[in-house]
Amino acid sequence: MPGGAKSLTAIAEWAADAPACVLTALGGPNREPAGPSAPAEATVRRVLRATDGDALDAAVGAWLAG
Repeated sequence: MPGGAKSLTAIAEWAADAPACVLTALGGPNREPAGPSAPAEATVRRVLRATDGDALDAAVGAWLAG
C-alpha cells in the first residue's frame, strides 16, 4: 500500500498529502489552476473493489521481473 498505509482511509490521506507531480504521474484529474486532485476514500474503495487482485499481482510481478 502507498506509504505503508494499512486502511482505505490511510490511502486516501496519503493521496491527499501527495505532491501534485505524484498525483499527475498516477493519472489524477487536473483541475487547473488548482492542479491535480486526490481521490476521496469512496473512490479508492470503489477502485480497489473493482480490481482483479490476481491480475494486479501478475502485472506487478511481470513489471518487477522486467
